[in-house]
Amino acid sequence: MILGFLGKGGSGKSTTATQMALHMHARNFSVLAVDADHNMDFAYNIYHGDIPSDMHYFGGALTYVLDHVGLASGEKYDRAFLGNTDARFHIFPHDACTQMLAHPVSDRFACMAAGPQTDMVLYGQSCSHILTTPLKVFLPLLELADNQVVIVDEKAGADGVSTGIVTGIDVGIIVCEPALHSIKIAQQIADLMKFYETPYIFVGNKVSSDEDRAFLHKHFGDDMVYMIPTVAAMKQDPFAYHSELAPIYDAIYARATELNEQNRLERTTEKFMRNHSFQNT
Repeated sequence: MILGFLGKGGSGKSTTATQMALHMHARNFSVLAVDADHNMDFAYNIYHGDIPSDMHYFGGALTYVLDHVGLASGEKYDRAFLGNTDARFHIFPHDACTQMLAHPVSDRFACMAAGPQTDMVLYGQSCSHILTTPLKVFLPLLELADNQVVIVDEKAGADGVSTGIVTGIDVGIIVCEPALHSIKIAQQIADLMKFYETPYIFVGNKVSSDEDRAFLHKHFGDDMVYMIPTVAAMKQDPFAYHSELAPIYDAIYARATELNEQNRLERTTEKFMRNHSFQNT
């Protein structure tokens, strides 16, 4: 299953994604951590603050991804879906393209990252969204075994979701702290998830009092079922796995499993067909 972590900047999205990745690895899953934010907080956490210097960032690897699915450099990536390619990506063992982009963390644990801004972005030839374009091909065409999970840390806010990348995830985890602006962004993200027909879960984070719980329930009702308490040690040591939170992450994963319709590829294909029709009206 592919879980995408979404939310306002500062909500604890990357920290929550880190804990889920570490938790699933502790539960004997094979884990691929995907950092889709050029700030790279997720990758920083996964590698204990020491991101490998030889990491091949997928933000500049669209050509390799397109080649894997049989498209020439310069072809529009939506042809991978409008043309019904038979190509697929795999992890543990990795296919050749994934092997190049997924750097090992430990046994059964690897990480991919979009990386920092490229020259194309810095010199005004494209916007920063280009860094995650390879994921629009990779995620929908990724085939997973039952004991494999992918944790994607998306860009902060609703902007990244509006690109449609979320059709490539199975379930979105919308992280929200008990603050009005965080709630506003979470609701905007949820509206976009509905547009792309991608299921999602709200998760309250940094919950430190009954007042926080009541505030979140006021805005989300029964949808805000999972609440993660403030853990002071996590601020100083975001790299460590906090096993005391394991029951919460077990519950989140169980609910995501229930919501997973296993239709990433179908949703993505429908999105590109809809886009193509809109462009030709």
